[in-house]
Amino acid sequence: MPFSSSSISTSKSNPDIVLIDTLSAQAITGRDFWKRPTVQPLDVSVELRTDFKASSDTDDLRYSLNYAVISRNITEFFEKNKGKNFKSLQNVAKGVADVVLDEKKGGGQNARVSVSGRKTEIRAQKIEVVLNREKTDASVSKIDGFNDTFLIHGIKCSTLIGVFTFERLQKQFVSLDLEITAEDFDNVDIYQIIDDVATYVDNSNFKTVEALIECVAQIVCQYPILGVVAKVEKPNAITFAEGVGVQVTRTPKDFEGKAPISTSEEIQKRTTESLSSFNLPSAQETAVAEGRVHTAYIAVGSNVGSPVENIIKAIEQLNQVTDTKVVQTSSLYESEPMYHLDQDKFINGVFEITTKLTPQSLLKILKEIEYNVLGRVKLIENGPRSIDLDILLYDDLVLNDTQVNLTIPHISMLERTFVLQPLCELVPPTYIHPLSAEPIHNHLKQLYVSTGDASKQKSNRLSTHVPLFNALSNHHDANAALTFDLTHHTHRTRLMGILNTTPDSFSDGGRSASLPLAIENALKMVHAGVDIIDIGGVSTRPGSIAPDAEEEWRRVVPIVKGIREHADEKLRNVIISVDTYRAKIARDAIEAGADIINDISGGLFDEDMFKVVAETGVPYVLNHTRGTPDTMSKLNHYENSEDAGLVEYFKSEENIDESEENVLLKAVSRELCVQYRKAIDAGVKRWQIITDPGIGFAKNLRQNLAIIRGTPLIKSYSNFNEDTETFNSLEGLPILLGPSRKKFIGTLTNEKVPSERVLTTGAVIMSCVGYQSDIVRVHDVEEVKKVLLIGDALYRDVL
Repeated sequence: MPFSSSSISTSKSNPDIVLIDTLSAQAITGRDFWKRPTVQPLDVSVELRTDFKASSDTDDLRYSLNYAVISRNITEFFEKNKGKNFKSLQNVAKGVADVVLDEKKGGGQNARVSVSGRKTEIRAQKIEVVLNREKTDASVSKIDGFNDTFLIHGIKCSTLIGVFTFERLQKQFVSLDLEITAEDFDNVDIYQIIDDVATYVDNSNFKTVEALIECVAQIVCQYPILGVVAKVEKPNAITFAEGVGVQVTRTPKDFEGKAPISTSEEIQKRTTESLSSFNLPSAQETAVAEGRVHTAYIAVGSNVGSPVENIIKAIEQLNQVTDTKVVQTSSLYESEPMYHLDQDKFINGVFEITTKLTPQSLLKILKEIEYNVLGRVKLIENGPRSIDLDILLYDDLVLNDTQVNLTIPHISMLERTFVLQPLCELVPPTYIHPLSAEPIHNHLKQLYVSTGDASKQKSNRLSTHVPLFNALSNHHDANAALTFDLTHHTHRTRLMGILNTTPDSFSDGGRSASLPLAIENALKMVHAGVDIIDIGGVSTRPGSIAPDAEEEWRRVVPIVKGIREHADEKLRNVIISVDTYRAKIARDAIEAGADIINDISGGLFDEDMFKVVAETGVPYVLNHTRGTPDTMSKLNHYENSEDAGLVEYFKSEENIDESEENVLLKAVSRELCVQYRKAIDAGVKRWQIITDPGIGFAKNLRQNLAIIRGTPLIKSYSNFNEDTETFNSLEGLPILLGPSRKKFIGTLTNEKVPSERVLTTGAVIMSCVGYQSDIVRVHDVEEVKKVLLIGDALYRDVL
């Protein structure tokens, strides 16, 4: 220990020790817990330094110390003084030291004496005093370098401590150990120290054991001591551990310049705080700097009317507030209601905003949007609502403002997957919760492995919600959406059928080159079970000549209109995707009733594409590619990033195996993230984005296979730029794979004619299902529909 030793020192002249361990005795030590001078049971232990080599060699006790004699001397000492009030444990220990160092009665010259009592203090398991003494010049004195020590074991307290909501609702037991060292304990009231510490902790309100034990050490160091080793344990913190805790070593010098803790005032203050109302462990009173730009995260939820429209209106309202901007949004998630279970499911998400508003002013704005703009009516607590806007985080602020009922971080955020899942899409794996000092991503993992409380929420599982919103056309129901279970992968694989209107497509050129043919083929697809029809008017076949915008418009937009006006209800209501990289075509197709834009260029070929997607609100397939259809086949060399400030993650883990396949997957994901960030910065909502790693686009045969195998890793990829502090994540985004009839399949199977690759395309599609593709894009709808029925049953238990 830094202030004393737990055992006596030895030397070359006296290298051996004779032990007497836990000899039972009785004495009056001054007082019991009720201040009565009653006899207390004691344990006495002695270590005597000696050299019994001669005794060992001769097997003769004359050359050693007789522990039987010394034990008898100790017992006789207590018998002789059984009516004496020693007034303290240290006086008892001093008396024992005199006995064991009395050479006339067979004692030694150097001893460590321990006297402990288990009944002398009701709050502690045991109090022990340790003295190190030696016989010099016919008197007993301290050994140089050894100070007297009191060890107080197991002070039991009950206190509010922790950062989680459940920890703040009920007191929990903690156990304290103190090792106190002093020159002399004559002027140190050990019992008063125990009383001060126990009363203080019982009425404390801390978020961390580190802060609690620091205050305990300071209280002890306000007495005339040399130092203290203080330890606190929480016995119930971890189910399969006896206890967890922390230990500190402090001296009075460590607290110089700090205001002393006045235990009576401090205890009264903390008692009032902790018992009168629920408080976070620390309520920051510091005013937020006016005029500075702050970052806040806002949780949103809705289950009344059209939730997506409500959420979009809330964003529009926030963007109209002076010096406030919604920077980016999370994906949207469908969740079971929480607390009040008898209501519709919610659509949830999170916004990241920048603002110069104070937290209180921001809260006021959010409430105005809820009640005055979107007409929220609060009939019951946690009941149905048109919109719910909660401040989750505001910079790294910790705040509890009871006047406006505002707690930051949000008091319930750590128990809600529908908050943490979308939040983790916006903050990196290293982002620390201001109270728990643990990454937000870790809290989410813990939620998913924990057993949920069915009385609070039927299930904490979420479905990704991709709304079929269209600001230019209202063909679909306002709540129409594609949904995916991207956490547990129990959703049906969506089938996208290809409707090429080009005369020069690599596989089916001219098959739907006229409006009647296109409508006829679309009708066949619908009745074969297609989910989405993807209409394309430009071939991406190498060597093909792209038509001008007017020609593409003639090939695409009339078909969209023809489908929307068709007499067949199933065809009329089918989800329509338009395969185009031109912003003008995209806008006109959306106005005609298209639901999705499938851009093979990922926004590289037309800088206005992201603007159109942002303004119309439709889902957008972000495809990975390099170069042009003529040059992409030569651009398939992939390398690691040269940006030292870019940290890359798969599944929130930074250490990624540097295999050739992983280098490819990282590069493709990284390049997708570059375009993803451009889309977000242009105003595209994250929930609009579907990714496509671009099978056949700037990739060779092995790379195409690696992309399919690596789909789960692509879906878990994220990166953080330490220089710009920008976080990009593909996690939570649906993914589309389009291997249909492509060249790499023909190379593997020696099928040179694309239309002959139907069966082998089906085999690849089956693998796509197994590797967690959410949407597959195919030519042969009827055949692949059967493949998906088998694949979903096998890999996703969807029957």
